[in-house]
Amino acid sequence: MKKKFLFILAITLFLGGAFLVFTSLHKTVTLVVNGDSQSTITYTFTVGRFLEAQGILLKDEDVLNLPLGHWLREGEIIQLEQAGQFFIVADGEEHVLLTAARKPANILAQADVPLYAGDQVYVDGELSRPDAVVPYRAGHSLQVRRATPISLYMDGQERTFTSNAVTLAQALWGEGIRFRNGDHLSPGPHTLLGGDPLRVQLSHAQELTIHLPPHKTVHTLSTAPSVGTALAEAGLSLQGLDYSVPDENSPLPEDGEIQVVRVREDIILEQEPIPFGSSFQSTNELELDTQQILEAGEYGIQAKRVRVRYENGEEVAREVEKEWVAKEPVSRVVGYGTKVNVRTVETADGALQYWRAVTAYATSYKPGDAGVGNITASGATLEKGVIGVIRSWFNYMQGQRVYIPGYGFATIEDIGGGYGSGHWVDLGYSEGDYVNWHQNVTVYFLTPVPAPENIMWVLE
Repeated sequence: MKKKFLFILAITLFLGGAFLVFTSLHKTVTLVVNGDSQSTITYTFTVGRFLEAQGILLKDEDVLNLPLGHWLREGEIIQLEQAGQFFIVADGEEHVLLTAARKPANILAQADVPLYAGDQVYVDGELSRPDAVVPYRAGHSLQVRRATPISLYMDGQERTFTSNAVTLAQALWGEGIRFRNGDHLSPGPHTLLGGDPLRVQLSHAQELTIHLPPHKTVHTLSTAPSVGTALAEAGLSLQGLDYSVPDENSPLPEDGEIQVVRVREDIILEQEPIPFGSSFQSTNELELDTQQILEAGEYGIQAKRVRVRYENGEEVAREVEKEWVAKEPVSRVVGYGTKVNVRTVETADGALQYWRAVTAYATSYKPGDAGVGNITASGATLEKGVIGVIRSWFNYMQGQRVYIPGYGFATIEDIGGGYGSGHWVDLGYSEGDYVNWHQNVTVYFLTPVPAPENIMWVLE
């Protein structure tokens, strides 16, 4: 019993100790990184181990409120300000500084860049107070703009002021001093201000009205000695074949009116297709009344080199300098079938053998119709069993026997039909047995197969 009691006591002490260790390891801490706060449950012992567990690698310039070896307790607050890289431009020099400081004044002090009264500080291109807090980012730009003393001589009077502007033009506009294109400003309006005193001369110029194509008018001022120089100062210089009225070498006109004519010449290549023709070629590999393109035709190209002159955007002249055939057309070759197959069709008159079947639009006719007599083109009497086809068919098919379902057996003996774009046959009748036909039919050409010279291989 004593041994059992001692074993139970040992187990109890072990479990209690484990519980105490577990509860001492389990703790909730608050991590604040660059102002962003997050509560985290951790089992680590020290600040350094905790940051490693969070995947945070420290730089020498980072600022941490607790030592890395500090033992963590429940409710501990860890504050980390990570260093960012600042690209500093001041007094024409560049500095790169890695720091956890967040106020421009402190950052500049660390870079040994002094600030004077009237100076301006720009963070990432935006004007900022020297004591404003810069939000954390891996990289920032910091620029110091020095105030520049300016002595302005204008209209026989002198005026002095200071400016934080980037350019002379911005400084003058900031003081309410207006100038326009054509006014003489020395140094130029885009002169950069860098803090050193600057002497400025401003002279007013003559008013000009410049007319540009198509219907644009530019009002400007100029002190130029000639029209061409005034146009160049206004950014409207004559180029190539351009000309002005008055001429560019003339002095500025008293009325201030200048007309600019923009001239250009284009060399263009015009191309026109040359149609290709078609040729037909027989082939016994294709069945009769079928066609296949054996060689695709190609359009030719007729080329022209043309010089076109434009004044103020409108064409005023066009000249063909050269014309030639850039590519000859290639004829298309169409193969038509000459392979004749004899087939059998079941009809109301029994099984019939035929060697050609053609779909055609059928009409009927009889003696006494307009322009129709009793005798056909072949000399046969017009009656049922005699049909007419167009002349090109008739020249090949006269006397050939055919079968038309619903009409019966017939012989080609007359010239007729030929209306519309498809095939057409006229079904003959006598006056006593006439039936009106207006429908599509199949015309079966019955065996025997005619001699090759009597076969119209391509039906018109």
